[in-house]
Amino acid sequence: MTFATLLLQNNLNDGSSSITKLVMLFYLHVVLLTSNHVVDGSSVNENNTDKAHQCGDGICISSDDQSVAPIQHNRASDECTLVMAPSGLENGGWGIFTLTQRTKDEVLNNYGDVVIQITDPNPHTAAGMRRLVWDYLWDGQLFSGHYEGFQRVYSAAPGIGSLANGLTKGCNVVGNYPSEGNLGLDRASSPGAGAFTHYGNYTWRVSKNLDAGDEIFISYGAYWMKERSLDEGTVWKRTVSDLRQFGYCLDNIISGTSLIEHAGRGAFATRDLERDSIIAPVPLLSLSKSSLEILKTRQDGTVEKTTQLLLNYCYGHANSSTLLYPYGNGVNMVNHHSKKVNVKLRWREGSEPIAHSLNEKYMLEMVALRDISKGEEIYLDYGNEWEEAWKTHADNWRPDLSDVKHYAHKMNTDARFSILRTLEEQRANPYPESIFTSCYYSLSPDAIDKLKISKQSVGTYDSGMIAPKNLRPCLVIQRHGIPSSSSRGEKEVHNDMIYTVHILNRPTLDAAQRIPRGHRHFVNVPRNAILFSEKTYTSDQHLVNAFRKEIGLGDAFPVQW
Repeated sequence: MTFATLLLQNNLNDGSSSITKLVMLFYLHVVLLTSNHVVDGSSVNENNTDKAHQCGDGICISSDDQSVAPIQHNRASDECTLVMAPSGLENGGWGIFTLTQRTKDEVLNNYGDVVIQITDPNPHTAAGMRRLVWDYLWDGQLFSGHYEGFQRVYSAAPGIGSLANGLTKGCNVVGNYPSEGNLGLDRASSPGAGAFTHYGNYTWRVSKNLDAGDEIFISYGAYWMKERSLDEGTVWKRTVSDLRQFGYCLDNIISGTSLIEHAGRGAFATRDLERDSIIAPVPLLSLSKSSLEILKTRQDGTVEKTTQLLLNYCYGHANSSTLLYPYGNGVNMVNHHSKKVNVKLRWREGSEPIAHSLNEKYMLEMVALRDISKGEEIYLDYGNEWEEAWKTHADNWRPDLSDVKHYAHKMNTDARFSILRTLEEQRANPYPESIFTSCYYSLSPDAIDKLKISKQSVGTYDSGMIAPKNLRPCLVIQRHGIPSSSSRGEKEVHNDMIYTVHILNRPTLDAAQRIPRGHRHFVNVPRNAILFSEKTYTSDQHLVNAFRKEIGLGDAFPVQW
């Protein structure tokens, strides 16, 4: 899907005001001019076609790009199982390699990655993150970001989702689905609400047996390489000894709930780490601060400007309009602590910025300031300005009293909501205003044909439809119970209930999956195919009083910027 498939509908129907349509058409026009688009299933990486390479001893190294030069003095320990090193794919830049054998269906990264939803970028300023959009972001509907925006949702998946190279054929890992949760930091009680992403624990599953030394490849989608006029080329095999000698270890840190109050997630050491050792590589992508402006178009046609959550995950400086987005493994979860700081950031040799360019890639290294014990939380000093900004926010913070008791992710695990109310029952006992029901459902070719000949049709559900991209609004019309003689547990019985639902459209839905205006499409689905969802702009990351501040790099920030 490209920007040409921008959708003009709100959450639950196909209607839009003329003002909304004009805003979206203008958005489409600007975005097409700047060529910032992401295809279905595409992410991005370092595949450039204008670089000369020297290959020898089974290793291809770029002769004119310092970012893939051999790395010195950072040998991966014997415990390390995953490294970042020069790719074996020609023109591949960095790549990810396994140092151990992996079996099919094994989870590659048990710690999981976070997913940061980027919603409705302002078309007037979005060119400032052109490289990020074109080369590093995923289609939001693949990462459960369906309802975070009306016009367009991208998903940033730092870690494997940004570091691994892609092949149209021959990929060997596939993504699972992110989990959702606020880690107990409710908007009614925590100034940290909305300051961190609710989407986490995104893991990758091995799709074929892997040998030690194999490079990890993911699928960027069927058309990603073709749209960029790229060829996959030859994949060179790397030796495990070379990878241990020259690779950056990617599993020194793991995600967990931070020990800092209101911080959300944190990063913890997976093993004992020595002083001056490199904890993790921190590859960077530069973008303009103004490019993180959100243009929210409300259902009433009003337009509001706010700031993307991604700002909280970027490095910056008060006197600069440039941001540096780190997309390494786990580095986005390292929190601030000025007194317990145990790591610092330094520029990798040969990677220091010289000329200012918003399309350049750079790299920092996260280094231990002292010996760090296994299980210890990793802390970075964000700087006095960040600390003062947070203190001011926390001191002045007041809870948002709108719908403080209800989160969709909590309702989806609450037994009190295991039996769904029908539309008729909701008239007397409605769900919270910001909550609605969604169904996993995809229009089959047969269903599409039925829609062409009838204003009302019935579809057929298949369990293979349970995938994030297929989630869409639905109305529960009728509940079909299980016989009372069932001997199974109450929860199991509830999960086996069948519901007749009225399928609706959602924003960012593919054009081929849209139900035409005036048509009604029904289907019987099981309880596990129905979720509670939050209406667009009502999740915590859209709170008006959510904290927003870039991470300070201090003296490490390039003076020329």
